[in-house]
Parts: sequence; structure tokens; C-alpha cells
Amino acid sequence: MAGHRGRLPSDHDHPDGKDMMGAPLIAPDDHALALLGLDADPGDKPWVRSVTLTAVDHATVTVTWDVVAASVHVLWVQHDVVRAELSRESVDVVALDARGDGYAATITSRGEGLTGILTITATSAGVRLRDSVLRT
Repeated sequence: MAGHRGRLPSDHDHPDGKDMMGAPLIAPDDHALALLGLDADPGDKPWVRSVTLTAVDHATVTVTWDVVAASVHVLWVQHDVVRAELSRESVDVVALDARGDGYAATITSRGEGLTGILTITATSAGVRLRDSVLRT
């Protein structure tokens, strides 16, 4: 895959500088995504972004985040069949980085008494989802 390999900092703030739902969700901006070789698809609002990660055997994983709502939606499709669809609220961080010959997305969320980490990898070996939710 083309572009910079490795982890990039995330520094996306709410467009008005307001604190709508606690601390703002931290996510990579369009420039950081471009350095990774990823194209950001704009949402219907300027603070919504999507990236699509491609894996082997016609599998794609689309990760969409809303900085204002501090939410993330993940859709894994293979051969036009939805394999998994996940949503998270109270998201703190969305991070994307190079992983082998593909990419990994890590979504960290925190709720009342719970902390969660959802990691998605999309490589030539396939797609892997790992979801942990633990009491704090």
C-alpha cells in the first residue's frame, strides 16, 4: 500500500471548539489519512468522516466516525454480504495505522464504569475484529 507506514497522530477537534458531549473525539484528519494512503470520504456534516479498508476475498471494512456525537459505526462486507455491523458511542479515540500489508483501526470508548477497545485489521490475510469491554 502506498504512503507513509506507521502510526500517525490524531488531532481532529470539534469544528466550533465546543465541548458537546464531554471531551471531543480524537481522530485523524484528512491529511493524516492521506499520509497513510487512505482516502477520507466526507460525511453529510464536516465533522463526519469514513474510510474503507480493503482485505482479501472482496472484503471491505468501512469505519465512519462523528466527532461531534463521539460515535463510530463499523460495517464489514464480504461478497455483498454484511458480516458484522457495530456501533459505539462515548468514543474517545479513533486511530488508524499501517499493519503489515494493510491497516488497523482502533476505537477506544469509555462509559459509566466501562472501557472498551475495538480493533479491526484488514490485510491480505483477511479481516479480524477484536472487541474488549472491561469494567473500570
